[in-house]
Amino acid sequence: MLGDWEELGNPCLGPGAQIANAFNSQSTFVLPVQGKPDAYIFMADRWQPENAIDGRYVWLPIEFRHGVPTISWHDEWDLRIFDK
Repeated sequence: MLGDWEELGNPCLGPGAQIANAFNSQSTFVLPVQGKPDAYIFMADRWQPENAIDGRYVWLPIEFRHGVPTISWHDEWDLRIFDK
């Protein structure tokens, strides 16, 4: 944190409304995938103040394009996405 770093901007890719608020979610954690080097999952939650019991989660793969982490929406995916 105190070393060199570079601002990369918003990692979310897609239509403006989706990426402006991280796919209608709030990031909570980045999960390293065990046994898969350089594989990470973006974890977020969707808070519904008007219906708190209906809170949902968003888990999306973090992919690297030219060394830059990116997050794109996937309706469905599994860990094979990291086998590329």
